[in-house]
Amino acid sequence: MQPRLEFKFLQSDPSKIWVKACNDAFAGETEQYINAQLLKEFANKLSMFPESNSDEVTFRVGDIDSNYGHCDLKFHCFDSAGHTAVLVSVSNDSGCVAKFTVQFEALALDNFVSSIKLALKSGSGVSDLIGINPYTQNV
Repeated sequence: MQPRLEFKFLQSDPSKIWVKACNDAFAGETEQYINAQLLKEFANKLSMFPESNSDEVTFRVGDIDSNYGHCDLKFHCFDSAGHTAVLVSVSNDSGCVAKFTVQFEALALDNFVSSIKLALKSGSGVSDLIGINPYTQNV
């Protein structure tokens, strides 16, 4: 599997987002109702990420214990060289839960943010954050 994080956004009343993610070992997805302003604020924060190695950007929708599922994303630098990853935690209304990490590069994040902003302007769209295989100590 190609590591990735995918958002599918549909602006309506209320707006809805489908989140799918996978790495080389795990996958998960959820469907959540959201306020489009929350997604806009998230995209704006991500466009400046990372400002330092300790910078984090989070996106949370739903509660982890909810019967309707949740989405919790934490973008962070995982080493002093500034390598980036997103910690994904998602669950659905069937009680299935997945928690794992997707590593990515700066250009992939820029494309992801641009596509989120485009989806917000047009009222719908799919945004992909294409991940990379995890770095190892033998690089």
